[in-house]
Amino acid sequence: MDLRDRTIGIIAGQGFGDLQIVKAAQILRQRGARVIIVGIGEVEAVAIAGRQGSLLKPDVMIGNVTAASLDAVFVPGGEAVARLSSDERVLTLLLEMNSMNKPISASCGGAAVLAASGLTSGKRVTGTPGIKETLEKAGAIYLSQGVVVDHNIVTAQSEDDIPHFIDAVSFFLEPATTLS
Repeated sequence: MDLRDRTIGIIAGQGFGDLQIVKAAQILRQRGARVIIVGIGEVEAVAIAGRQGSLLKPDVMIGNVTAASLDAVFVPGGEAVARLSSDERVLTLLLEMNSMNKPISASCGGAAVLAASGLTSGKRVTGTPGIKETLEKAGAIYLSQGVVVDHNIVTAQSEDDIPHFIDAVSFFLEPATTLS
């Protein structure tokens, strides 16, 4: 799947899910996508630490990225979920992406951030079983499946589902083919 000329933003806060970001970024880059790490916080971070100790340098901070500059966005799980869920700039970016019908994706606990933005209401989604109640309280229809796609919302239940999850996101980003 060819993702050249596509820019995918991965939103990362302190305590992000290391393997989720590393695996997703690797697959997206192999497919030709430009992956940018979007950091949260008030000041530019030198590095953001994952829950297992990985360090990422943000390419851009959340206040300096727009929905128009991204083709898709990915919200990983991890300990950062609470901070991402309460950051109005993150929630606004997700809502703007949705208004443009761009792919919005989340893995594991990251689906709780989509719920905090109101994007999961009436949508079929998945995530770690520990956030099932949070998703349902937000009006989501929780499915215990590896990957769930509902319109432009793509969610994955676990790190093991990341390759299939990236396939689903890639489907939205590939140029349409015409039949002649």
